[in-house]
Amino acid sequence: MTGNQDIATLIGQRIRARRTARQWSLEEVATRSGVSRRTLVAIEQGQANPSIAVLSGISDALGVAFASLVDAGEPDAFQVRRSGEGPLLWEGDDGGTAHLAGSLGGANVSELWEWRMAVGETHHSTPHPPGTRELVAVHSGQLTLGVNDTSVVLAAGDSATHGGDIEHSYSNAGRSAASFSVVVHYPAATVMEGPAGPLSQA
Repeated sequence: MTGNQDIATLIGQRIRARRTARQWSLEEVATRSGVSRRTLVAIEQGQANPSIAVLSGISDALGVAFASLVDAGEPDAFQVRRSGEGPLLWEGDDGGTAHLAGSLGGANVSELWEWRMAVGETHHSTPHPPGTRELVAVHSGQLTLGVNDTSVVLAAGDSATHGGDIEHSYSNAGRSAASFSVVVHYPAATVMEGPAGPLSQA
């Protein structure tokens, strides 16, 4: 299999394991995530390449950290991931990308995302599990961060923190490509160990 097929198979196995650990049907997950049953079947069988929005909806519905579905690394191992090697989880219409650069497991799960966003591109994120926080740091270009009805323009060197459990968005209305990092932190209060790994208490 190719690398993308390996990742798709891994994601499907993890989603199925967490769904069955909760004793949820495909219909239950479809209702909670907004992802169709047909799409869920394809994902669980490793036959789909789901978008970041789809996987975010599923992970939030299951109450698990995004990285617990997509990261292939061992949580306690010393890991090195070269630039661009992480799973490609979003592609914009004009060449923008989002990679999961790494994650930290344990009681508190944190994910590190590396984003490249072309001029005019936008990504809307649905709310993550309750208590989730995000840290955004801009490396180059200009980023408009939207949180609920508030938006702020961040330039290179700027950073911001906000609740990840509310609607938020990233967009590039500048004149050049934007490069930024996002740390997503899931609190221990929303995570517990279950038969298939971290599971939310929600």
